[in-house]
Amino acid sequence: MSGAGTRRRSEVTLVLVGVLAFAVYVWVLVQATPFVVTVFGFASDYRPKLYAAYLAVLTGLPGLLWTLPRALRPPPPHVPPSRVATTRREAVAAGPRHGRTDLLGIALILLAQVPLPAPWGPAGKAATIANITRSPEIVELSASFATYSLGVFAAGVAAAVIAKVYAHAAAQRVLAIILAVGAPVVAWVLVLRTIN
Repeated sequence: MSGAGTRRRSEVTLVLVGVLAFAVYVWVLVQATPFVVTVFGFASDYRPKLYAAYLAVLTGLPGLLWTLPRALRPPPPHVPPSRVATTRREAVAAGPRHGRTDLLGIALILLAQVPLPAPWGPAGKAATIANITRSPEIVELSASFATYSLGVFAAGVAAAVIAKVYAHAAAQRVLAIILAVGAPVVAWVLVLRTIN
């Protein structure tokens, strides 16, 4: 009984630590807009096309983290029909876990919102970007990317699902990788068309 109680207390402690760490991470991200915009602006030399490319990489990383571990693992071995049920139970129990990369992908989704002045974000974020970059084009493309980022995130989720469901089919796994890589590239091209 004491062992079960100790295990329950440790699980509760772990959950509380996780919630606290998440709250701290969100607070840091709320304060991080000037720093991230400054880093992106310096790295891109305040050139709109290169700045947009950094936004594309940042918004595309979550989908890659969700998709690549699933798409690049070896396909499951062929199993005789008589052992399908048993093997499925074994696969669920001992199959690969993607919890770390999935959590990192979620953390990167939140990070990707930092330099994007989305309509649902803080009201002064566009003004912060304008004050730091001194570039109307960067402000405009950042606002456009905020909208396109939703599609990029959705494509990343879809790619991860395809890689998981069709783990036995190499063609579908390649398609999942193309979708995860291609979505931010397409968003980058569409954003550049809005400022040209």
